Amino acid sequence: MRIRYAYKDYLKSSLTALLYSPVILATQIALTLGYRPSKWKTPKGNGKEFAGLAVALESCDGPTLAKEINALGVKHILLRIPVWEINKIGKYIDFLERIPDCEVIVCIMQTRKDVIDHEHWHKNMETIVQSCWPRVKHFQIGQGVNRSKWGFFSTGEFLAFANVAEDLRDTYEGIQLVGPSILDFESIPLIRAISHGFRLNWDVVGCALYVDRRGSPRNRQLLFFDLIQKIYHFVACIRFSTKAKQRFWITEVNWPLSGNPGYSPTTDYTQVDEESAGKYLTEYYEDAWATQLVERVYWWQLVAKGFGLIDPMDDGTLRKRPAYYAFKAILEQSHQKETELTKPIKTSETEVSHIS
Repeated sequence: MRIRYAYKDYLKSSLTALLYSPVILATQIALTLGYRPSKWKTPKGNGKEFAGLAVALESCDGPTLAKEINALGVKHILLRIPVWEINKIGKYIDFLERIPDCEVIVCIMQTRKDVIDHEHWHKNMETIVQSCWPRVKHFQIGQGVNRSKWGFFSTGEFLAFANVAEDLRDTYEGIQLVGPSILDFESIPLIRAISHGFRLNWDVVGCALYVDRRGSPRNRQLLFFDLIQKIYHFVACIRFSTKAKQRFWITEVNWPLSGNPGYSPTTDYTQVDEESAGKYLTEYYEDAWATQLVERVYWWQLVAKGFGLIDPMDDGTLRKRPAYYAFKAILEQSHQKETELTKPIKTSETEVSHIS
C-alpha cells in the first residue's frame, strides 16, 4: 500500500513541477537580469537581522549554549525541540529564559509515528507550542520533508502531517508557520509543498539549502546552479506558490569538518578543513545577501564536534573555530549598498575558553 501510494504521489509532485516549470524558468531568468518582486520580504540592513543560528541541546548543555549565544551577540535563534524529548521540555524553557534578547523560532521535530498518527502528532505539537507560547510565535513544522530518515516517504505524507498545524491558529492567535523544510537543492518537493490542495498555508517558506557537496557556494551544480542561481530558482518557485507568503528563510546550512571521525554528519568527500569552512561561510552569507531575496540565513550550529562554530574539547574547554570569527564578523556588518559588505571578514583567530 505504501509503495503504491508513494509512486502515485511522486507522479503528482512531478506533474505539479512540470506545470509550473515555464513560469519558474522565466522568473529565474528575470531575477538573474535584476527583476525583484515588489511585495517580496527583503533582508534588513545589518548582519544581526540577517544571520541567525540553528541550535540543539544535544551537543551542549543549555546554560553553556545560552552563555555563548549571549557572548556572540546573535539575535535570531532557531531551536530544535524533538517530540521524543517532550518529558524534558523544562530544559528547553529554561534555555529560552536564558536568551531573553533573542528572537526564536522553534523547529518541532517528529518521529515516524507522528507522521502516520495525526492525533498523536497534534498532541505532541500542542504540548510544545503551549509550553513555548507566547515567548515563541514562529514554529517550523517538522524536519526533512524529502528524506525518509525523518519519517516521510512522500511529499503528500508530509502535507497531510503538516496540515494538522493549521488547527493551531484557532488557539494561538498570530502564530507563524514555517516550512516545508526541504533539505538540499530539490525543487520538485518544494513546488508541491507550497502549491497544493490542503488547508495549510506557510507564513514563511523555510528550506535547509545545503551546498556543501560542491565545496565553495560559488561552485556550480549541473553547469549552472551556484548558490545565487539556486536561490533565484527557489524564489521563482515561491513566487507562484498558492499556499505561501512571499518570504524566504534558509533555516539550516553548514560544511562538515574533516578530522572529526564519528562526529561528521556526512561522508569524507564533502568534508573541508576549518579554514575553508570559515571562507565558505563568508561566501555563503555574502552571496545570499547580494540577491536581496533571502530574509535570513541560519547557520547550523554553534557548539558541536564535526560541524560547529565552536569545538567542545575533551578537556572541558571550548575552542572557537575560524568559522566562528567569520560568523561574528557577519553579525557586525552594516550594509551601505544592496550587494556590499562594509568591512573585511576576519576568519581566523585563536581563543579557548573554559566551560562553566
